[in-house]
Amino acid sequence: MIKTISYLGLGTMGSGMASNLLKAGYELMVWNRTAEKCEPFARKGARVADTPADAVHDVDLVMYILSNDKAVEEVVFGAKGILSGIKEGQIAIDMSTVLPATSLREQEAYAKHGVDFLDAPVFGSKSESAKAKLWIMAAGNKAIFEKVRPVLGHLGQTVHYFGKNGNAAAMKLVGNLIVALELEALAEGLVLAQKAGLDLDTVMEVVKVADFRSPLLVSNGRNILKRDFSPSFVLKLMLKDADLIKNFGNSLQSPIPALRVVEKNLAAAVALGFGTENASALIKALEKEAGVEVKAGRVNE
Repeated sequence: MIKTISYLGLGTMGSGMASNLLKAGYELMVWNRTAEKCEPFARKGARVADTPADAVHDVDLVMYILSNDKAVEEVVFGAKGILSGIKEGQIAIDMSTVLPATSLREQEAYAKHGVDFLDAPVFGSKSESAKAKLWIMAAGNKAIFEKVRPVLGHLGQTVHYFGKNGNAAAMKLVGNLIVALELEALAEGLVLAQKAGLDLDTVMEVVKVADFRSPLLVSNGRNILKRDFSPSFVLKLMLKDADLIKNFGNSLQSPIPALRVVEKNLAAAVALGFGTENASALIKALEKEAGVEVKAGRVNE
């Protein structure tokens, strides 16, 4: 039974998951590149490590969510990284959004240390992480998955097993492709509706009930109309994910032509200075091109 857990990476997503592990009663060790983010967890009883290597000592399970493949390279493989401190018999779970090839490289390295590894990225954002309502995918040894499933159950509303290592990382990129295309469709549609003089509150009433509805469209559309771009998933990370998806698709010779359009608009919005806003701020690049600002209310009577 897993009793002690190390959690590395206390950003928007990791902080919510680490908090829920504490609430569930696990003994927790935390580490973050910016040490100040560890302080709230220390006040709640968590131990704080100075390095990733220190963080993995004397725990049953090591979990981490990092910003990109480069961060995984540094935290896992780097000097004083996880691999320099982890021991045979421990379990490691990478919840980051990375290329499947990165997950497979991790699995191979951990295996040389006698450590079992799962890739287990998540769908959801800040709110779902804080409320333990994430949708979690996992891939790797089935017996190890079953062993850690109760832990994952404290973090998400559903947990899905995808078989061999790398498959969950692949599913995350598939899902993020769909998310990116949905946000692009929403942005294009709202700009077009604004230019057409439609009442955008009524537009969103239709979006909420029509057969193309989705929670993502509804929540982001509502916030766009309020001009609320406070980040739950920042724009520059979606641009990073678009590059991962492009590389993954190219490696499989799988066509993803629509992604090129989304990537162009994401890059344009980042260049305009909106990279730290919510991913829905990609609409601002389209607004600039169209010469409008999408907001609630009727334009033409």
